[in-house]
Amino acid sequence: MKKLSLFLVVLAAFFVMSVSAEAGSYTKQNHSLYLDGKVLVRFDQLLLGWTRDQKEIDRIRFKMTCLKGKAILDNVEYIDAAIDGREAVRWAKSQFPMNLDFSAKLGHMDRAHRVSIAQTTEFKIAPYDLKTAKVRFHIQASGRSYKVTWVPLTGEVHAIW
Repeated sequence: MKKLSLFLVVLAAFFVMSVSAEAGSYTKQNHSLYLDGKVLVRFDQLLLGWTRDQKEIDRIRFKMTCLKGKAILDNVEYIDAAIDGREAVRWAKSQFPMNLDFSAKLGHMDRAHRVSIAQTTEFKIAPYDLKTAKVRFHIQASGRSYKVTWVPLTGEVHAIW
């Protein structure tokens, strides 16, 4: 009887610790997307994370590589509908275009040289709504300004211009 009660106490402690010990995140890796059929961008890693107590969004991480064509990253935004039930930009990486050129380059002997950009940004957003959360990348490619949107809940990535 003592062994059974000890086992139940240990099991209950394990469940309590496993629920409260981890911070959470949504991730997506190695997703490629053509912009206008000319520029191929690969999202090597996308991450949206929140704190252990689940009270605030605390980080965005991305790594992108341009495999074909020319691309310039202008801005990154976090969007959700946590306030007033309407979608709004809750955080933006920059107030002005960042102009981070990550175009595929041709190097010595016409070999493709892939350029990646990777950034991790820590910030605090509370309250938040993961059901309506989106991360939007403003990318210039093929003479157009694209808005590439990642929906962390479903993993969907799509672009409009």
